[in-house]
Amino acid sequence: MNKADVLDIAMHAYWDEGPTNVSLNTICQRAGVSKPSVYREFGNDDGLTCAALENYAQCVLAQVLGVIGGAGSFTNKVTEIARLAAEDVAHERGCLFVKMRAVKPQLGDQTQALIAEMESMAINAYTDLLAQGRASGAWTGTTPIALGAQYLHAQIGLALDHRARGEDPKAVFALALSVLLDPKD
Repeated sequence: MNKADVLDIAMHAYWDEGPTNVSLNTICQRAGVSKPSVYREFGNDDGLTCAALENYAQCVLAQVLGVIGGAGSFTNKVTEIARLAAEDVAHERGCLFVKMRAVKPQLGDQTQALIAEMESMAINAYTDLLAQGRASGAWTGTTPIALGAQYLHAQIGLALDHRARGEDPKAVFALALSVLLDPKD
């Protein structure tokens, strides 16, 4: 069994079809592996789901965190995050993290813990971004930074959910982000 192949197949199956709509039997069939070999490698269904989400985070979500932690102005960072969420080809099916977060109570304990950890990491990154924006004078809003971070996180999730449904989120997302950006920029 090639672990990387199984992870890729599982990640794309959960991403395309929804994390609760794909059985372990289906993944085993698509990967051409036996259920016992998957259990030996991942422990159980929850272990595979969690590993697929970790794989997704390394492949896709790391891009967003790289933008936030990288060089550039506050406005450029927010604009790039918006582009990734609303236009990037990698997200044309939506976001596996957003999809898993939506069905979190139906997932295993290990996957639920990873979702909570990833959500906390995202909120912390958005908090840092908004703090940088406020410190530089680029974000002059009076909204508390913690609330702004939750707002940004929710708006990105909504944009990605629109994409998963085949809708174009650009206009609505631009309006949502207008509270963060100076109209002169």
